Amino acid sequence: MDSDTLQVFQSELTCSICMNCFLDPVTIDCGHSFCRPCLSLCWEEAQIPRRCPECRGISERPDFKTNIALKRLASLARQARADHDHSSEEQICVTHQEAKGLFCEVDQTLLCGPCSECPEHAAHSHSPIHRAAEESREKLLKRMSSLWKMREEIQICLNQEANTTQSFEDYVALRKVMIKLEYQRMLLLLREEEQLHLEALEQEAKEICEELKESVFRMSQYRESLKEMYKELTEMCHKPDMELLQVRKEVDPKTHLAQIQKPQPVNPELPSWPISGFLHMLNNFR
Repeated sequence: MDSDTLQVFQSELTCSICMNCFLDPVTIDCGHSFCRPCLSLCWEEAQIPRRCPECRGISERPDFKTNIALKRLASLARQARADHDHSSEEQICVTHQEAKGLFCEVDQTLLCGPCSECPEHAAHSHSPIHRAAEESREKLLKRMSSLWKMREEIQICLNQEANTTQSFEDYVALRKVMIKLEYQRMLLLLREEEQLHLEALEQEAKEICEELKESVFRMSQYRESLKEMYKELTEMCHKPDMELLQVRKEVDPKTHLAQIQKPQPVNPELPSWPISGFLHMLNNFR
């Protein structure tokens, strides 16, 4: 294959993302093909829906099967390139001056034909460089596939953790709202209870004050009655002896006093602690 034909052949088998020969190529919905690792890495950070890196067409499926025919052609293109570059000094055996076209699996070294027949390599397994390289690529691809699956599993765990975190944050926010509402309801109930207690206290105080006023009025009348009796007895004391004895006989002070009913004082129940204690309690409450 001449140089121009090889160049055209390789260009048709080049991934537009990495600009190298296809490696495990996949063909997406729009018909364009890419290396599977290149497309996976490209779509990892891309937003949904996923788009073709070349034509920006939407791709519905997240994964694709390997394009076997394209993979074989890419392998042939790599082999053609290697055959074209076989004259490189790096591929010439210094001892035998022949191209190193074999790979020793045991020693992991490149060998020429005569080297492979030497006693130290004769018992080892040898294979052409291109075949050994392709086998090595397949092993690497399997390892990469395993790593990518592990990465996807970790991503699932990360998504679950993110959902759990968001759910917990939503729960905390809801609990805050519920706590605030509960305390607002309690404050409302306390205000209602406070109002009821104040109204009950005012009603009780009003009744007791009325009783106290009535008691003060009765006691004032009783005191005036005692004063009038005191005056009468004073006047009686100033009367002549005979008249004093006569009047005293007719008017017995004890009997007259018994006719006036002594009022009973009103004793409302008050707290036993002093007012200073009440003020101290108010300060602590505030």
